[in-house]
Amino acid sequence: MKHMALAAAFCVAAVPASAWEEETDFRGLQIYTASGNGISATAVCDPDGAFIPPTNHLSVTLDGEPLDGDYLIKSSTETHQGKMVSGSAVSRDGEDWKGLVGVLSSGSQIELTANGKTFRLDTGSAFPVACGADA
Repeated sequence: MKHMALAAAFCVAAVPASAWEEETDFRGLQIYTASGNGISATAVCDPDGAFIPPTNHLSVTLDGEPLDGDYLIKSSTETHQGKMVSGSAVSRDGEDWKGLVGVLSSGSQIELTANGKTFRLDTGSAFPVACGADA
Protein backbone atom coordinates (compact mmCIF):
# COMPACT_ATOMS: atom_id res chain seq x y z
CA MET A 1 0.00 0.00 0.00
CA LYS A 2 2.88 2.36 0.78
CA HIS A 3 4.32 1.72 -2.68
CA MET A 4 1.03 2.74 -4.29
CA ALA A 5 0.97 5.98 -2.29
CA LEU A 6 4.56 6.68 -3.30
CA ALA A 7 3.75 6.02 -6.96
CA ALA A 8 0.72 8.32 -6.72
CA ALA A 9 2.89 11.06 -5.21
CA PHE A 10 5.30 10.83 -8.16
CA CYS A 11 2.39 11.08 -10.61
CA VAL A 12 1.12 14.23 -8.90
CA ALA A 13 4.59 15.78 -8.96
CA ALA A 14 4.84 15.20 -12.71
CA VAL A 15 1.67 17.20 -13.43
CA PRO A 16 2.26 20.88 -14.27
CA ALA A 17 1.63 23.34 -11.46
CA SER A 18 -0.98 24.94 -13.66
CA ALA A 19 -2.55 24.65 -17.08
CA TRP A 20 -4.37 27.10 -19.32
CA GLU A 21 -8.00 26.88 -18.23
CA GLU A 22 -10.36 28.03 -20.98
CA GLU A 23 -13.87 29.41 -20.92
CA THR A 24 -16.01 31.46 -23.30
CA ASP A 25 -18.32 34.15 -21.97
CA PHE A 26 -21.73 35.15 -23.37
CA ARG A 27 -20.14 37.77 -25.70
CA GLY A 28 -17.83 35.23 -27.30
CA LEU A 29 -14.75 36.39 -25.39
CA GLN A 30 -12.27 33.56 -24.86
CA ILE A 31 -10.76 33.66 -21.37
CA TYR A 32 -7.58 31.73 -20.55
CA THR A 33 -6.19 31.54 -17.03
CA ALA A 34 -3.04 29.96 -15.61
CA SER A 35 -1.60 30.38 -12.13
CA GLY A 36 0.82 28.92 -9.64
CA ASN A 37 3.86 29.79 -7.53
CA GLY A 38 2.75 33.37 -6.79
CA ILE A 39 1.85 34.31 -10.38
CA SER A 40 -1.54 34.46 -12.06
CA ALA A 41 -2.16 35.30 -15.72
CA THR A 42 -5.52 35.83 -17.39
CA ALA A 43 -5.78 36.45 -21.13
CA VAL A 44 -9.02 37.74 -22.63
CA CYS A 45 -9.22 37.25 -26.39
CA ASP A 46 -11.85 38.92 -28.56
CA PRO A 47 -11.93 36.83 -31.77
CA ASP A 48 -15.43 37.88 -32.85
CA GLY A 49 -15.19 41.62 -32.14
CA ALA A 50 -17.33 41.89 -29.01
CA PHE A 51 -15.50 45.18 -28.47
CA ILE A 52 -15.06 47.75 -31.23
CA PRO A 53 -12.28 47.74 -32.14
CA PRO A 54 -11.56 44.13 -31.02
CA THR A 55 -9.39 44.35 -27.91
CA ASN A 56 -7.40 41.56 -26.28
CA HIS A 57 -5.56 41.84 -23.00
CA LEU A 58 -3.45 39.95 -20.50
CA SER A 59 -3.72 40.66 -16.78
CA VAL A 60 -0.94 39.51 -14.45
CA THR A 61 -0.75 39.46 -10.67
CA LEU A 62 2.41 38.67 -8.73
CA ASP A 63 1.94 37.61 -5.12
CA GLY A 64 -1.65 38.87 -5.40
CA GLU A 65 -0.71 42.35 -6.61
CA PRO A 66 -1.24 43.64 -10.18
CA LEU A 67 2.02 43.87 -12.13
CA ASP A 68 2.73 47.54 -12.80
CA GLY A 69 5.84 48.51 -14.70
CA ASP A 70 8.65 46.86 -16.59
CA TYR A 71 8.92 43.09 -16.91
CA LEU A 72 10.94 40.44 -18.72
CA ILE A 73 9.15 37.29 -19.83
CA LYS A 74 10.76 34.30 -21.46
CA SER A 75 10.27 30.72 -22.51
CA SER A 76 12.97 28.30 -23.59
CA THR A 77 13.05 29.87 -27.07
CA GLU A 78 11.61 33.42 -26.86
CA THR A 79 12.21 36.50 -24.73
CA HIS A 80 10.23 39.74 -24.50
CA GLN A 81 10.67 42.87 -22.43
CA GLY A 82 7.64 45.08 -21.90
CA LYS A 83 5.69 47.27 -19.54
CA MET A 84 2.32 46.60 -17.90
CA VAL A 85 0.03 49.33 -16.66
CA SER A 86 -2.10 48.49 -13.62
CA GLY A 87 -1.59 44.77 -14.21
CA SER A 88 -2.52 44.68 -17.90
CA ALA A 89 -1.05 44.59 -21.38
CA VAL A 90 -3.45 45.38 -24.24
CA SER A 91 -3.40 44.29 -27.89
CA ARG A 92 -3.59 47.92 -29.05
CA ASP A 93 0.08 48.11 -28.03
CA GLY A 94 0.95 46.44 -31.37
CA GLU A 95 4.49 45.05 -31.39
CA ASP A 96 4.60 44.81 -27.59
CA TRP A 97 1.48 42.60 -27.68
CA LYS A 98 2.95 40.42 -30.45
CA GLY A 99 6.14 39.90 -28.41
CA LEU A 100 4.23 38.99 -25.27
CA VAL A 101 1.92 36.50 -27.01
CA GLY A 102 4.92 35.15 -28.91
CA VAL A 103 6.56 34.11 -25.65
CA LEU A 104 3.36 32.59 -24.24
CA SER A 105 2.83 30.66 -27.51
CA SER A 106 6.37 29.33 -27.67
CA GLY A 107 6.32 26.94 -24.73
CA SER A 108 4.81 25.90 -21.44
CA GLN A 109 7.70 26.81 -19.12
CA ILE A 110 7.35 30.57 -18.61
CA GLU A 111 9.59 32.77 -16.48
CA LEU A 112 8.61 36.35 -15.62
CA THR A 113 10.93 38.78 -13.87
CA ALA A 114 9.63 42.05 -12.41
CA ASN A 115 10.38 44.23 -9.42
CA GLY A 116 13.54 42.25 -8.66
CA LYS A 117 11.72 38.90 -8.37
CA THR A 118 11.44 35.97 -10.76
CA PHE A 119 8.30 33.86 -11.05
CA ARG A 120 8.07 30.54 -12.87
CA LEU A 121 4.89 29.13 -14.34
CA ASP A 122 4.37 25.77 -16.00
CA THR A 123 1.23 26.09 -18.11
CA GLY A 124 1.32 22.48 -19.30
CA SER A 125 1.11 23.59 -22.91
CA ALA A 126 1.87 26.65 -25.00
CA PHE A 127 -0.77 29.39 -25.15
CA PRO A 128 -3.31 27.92 -27.60
CA VAL A 129 -4.45 30.98 -29.64
CA ALA A 130 -2.97 34.03 -31.38
CA CYS A 131 -5.28 36.36 -29.39
CA GLY A 132 -4.97 39.16 -31.94
CA ALA A 133 -1.18 38.96 -32.23
CA ASP A 134 -1.45 37.81 -35.84
CA ALA A 135 -3.33 40.93 -36.96
